[in-house]
Amino acid sequence: MPPNRQRSAPATHSRLELIGGTTRDAAAGTQPYTEHRQRRRSERIVQAREILLSELDRPLTLAYLGARVGLGEQKLKQGFRCMFGTTPQHFLHQQRMRRAHTLLESGQQAAQAAYATGYRHPSNFSAAFTRFFGYAPKAIKQRKS
Repeated sequence: MPPNRQRSAPATHSRLELIGGTTRDAAAGTQPYTEHRQRRRSERIVQAREILLSELDRPLTLAYLGARVGLGEQKLKQGFRCMFGTTPQHFLHQQRMRRAHTLLESGQQAAQAAYATGYRHPSNFSAAFTRFFGYAPKAIKQRKS
């Protein structure tokens, strides 16, 4: 047997151990990496929720929101539903309607409440408000009188 062969067998064995050890180390290291990614994704989804709450008066889209927080539309939508039990669009609509109700109770006109909650046309706002609450915005003013 050539002398090279005898030396290469232990060297091969050492290389295989090294590769095996590296593979085990990498597999063991994926859990913290995955947890970090999940934690980071959760932070981004919470950030998206904060943007929705702070920008009720702006026309917000999933594409815009995803770009702001660094998530794709689908990941954002799935994660948001998982964390908050609703889609970003539905959450935004609920928050806009609640804010509008508060504004109307404080004495603002329906048009002012519409613009403050992201509606460009008061008639669209009035229809959405009526669908959401079951009564028109003017009913709040009438109740106060």
